[in-house]
Amino acid sequence: MGLSVVTSGNRPDHPGHALSDQYIQADFSDPNAMIEVAQAANCSFVLSAANDFAYLSACEVAEKLNFPGHDSAEVARILHHKHAFKPLAESIGMPVTRFRIVDADKVTSDDLESLQYPLMVKAVDLTGGKGISVIDSADQLPIAIQHAQSQSKQKSLVIEEYFKGSLHSYSTIICDGKVIFDYADNEFCHPTPYLVSTSTSIASVPLHIFEDLKVQTERLAKKLSLVDGVLHCQFLYGDGDYVILEYTRRCSGDLYSSVVELVTGLAHAEQFVRQALNLPTQLRFAKPVSPFVSRHCVFPSLAGEFGGIHVSEKITGRVVSINEAFGRDYHFDEPNKEKAGV
Repeated sequence: MGLSVVTSGNRPDHPGHALSDQYIQADFSDPNAMIEVAQAANCSFVLSAANDFAYLSACEVAEKLNFPGHDSAEVARILHHKHAFKPLAESIGMPVTRFRIVDADKVTSDDLESLQYPLMVKAVDLTGGKGISVIDSADQLPIAIQHAQSQSKQKSLVIEEYFKGSLHSYSTIICDGKVIFDYADNEFCHPTPYLVSTSTSIASVPLHIFEDLKVQTERLAKKLSLVDGVLHCQFLYGDGDYVILEYTRRCSGDLYSSVVELVTGLAHAEQFVRQALNLPTQLRFAKPVSPFVSRHCVFPSLAGEFGGIHVSEKITGRVVSINEAFGRDYHFDEPNKEKAGV
């Protein structure tokens, strides 16, 4: 789009840095560090990476440096921190599981008497399934709390009732508080629970669920006075009912936008750029490739040196693209943690 691009982050090996005009190494979860990067590079706009911590930093950068296209830092925190979002969602009538917000240092089994097991114990500030445990009894609570706290920057926890259902995404573009585009898919977690590795379109959920999701999404957008742009939701569907898990405004990772474009024809990734540049929402469509597209993230099953991704000859004719995340000399320290490619 005719812009010079500066990328930042504390991982120089991430592939996006090789494509930018300039890379400045810093921790993108640190808003002050990102403000310094933006000032040092004389930037005019900020765009988040596909990471919640990056998005929260980007909103603070935009607020402090008067950059366009972002919600306030406070609204971003409400939307992306579970202990702030869940009570808000409940207060405006959104379908969410019964829950309690607790302090990790003070919670006891007595605090959970109003909830029905099994329960999910979640860190409030993490994505990708990190810091989540399912417990069937109160004696499992201390280990679950320790697991969440070992990875989280927050003392608060969300403990909620387990909802048995299939996992789905509902990704929208909002303009003046109204949904003007939506897309939904099925999601699967391999090889670890709660970390989405695979998404397939089209979503196998009844139409009336999406109709209600649209109403709920617009209700949230108006409640928080969200700026125009992408608003992405994850939800669970089961036994004819559904619950909303979370919303995010950052770009979804692992080439999710490419799948949306293949299925719908919409230039999805472009929407995030237009939003950050404060350009009017413009839904630019090309011819869709297919309504049935799957994205699969490949994980190493053991530690060792990356040898590339091999695809069976049985499906090579159906493969749209293979994107490897690292070079051949990259070493995976442990199995099933870092994605080798998409």
